[in-house]
Amino acid sequence: MTMLQSVLSAIPSYAMSCFQLPVGLCNRIQSVLVRFWWDDSKGERKICWVAWDKMTKPKSLGGLGFRDVQLFNQALLAKIAWRILKKPNCLLARVLTGKYCHSQSFLSTAARTDSSHGWKGILWGRDLLLTHLGKAIGNGTSTRV
Repeated sequence: MTMLQSVLSAIPSYAMSCFQLPVGLCNRIQSVLVRFWWDDSKGERKICWVAWDKMTKPKSLGGLGFRDVQLFNQALLAKIAWRILKKPNCLLARVLTGKYCHSQSFLSTAARTDSSHGWKGILWGRDLLLTHLGKAIGNGTSTRV
């Protein structure tokens, strides 16, 4: 389990933090993880006794704590989208919003047909943020009603 989480799951992390991986590739990576976990050292294919959905649950909920590859990919891209939201003056945010967000804000812009693959991935991560964003009122000085 340690080897799977520290080595095999970490290998595609850099690519997943930059680009949205195709679903087929995510399924293939997940298949390699499952086969490494269940198969014999001689290469014999064994039966998977526990579903991957259960293995990806946190340990506190009875799972083994493995990451779902596709969801982890979206979370890494949401991290870039969060950086664009929180630090709009950083170079990455200025370049990307300057190129793709002319008349709209980053939260409301849609992917265009001429958008790069990297930008489409960031928008996919942004969509994850949009489903979970909220605003804490605090003392109310920055909130207009």
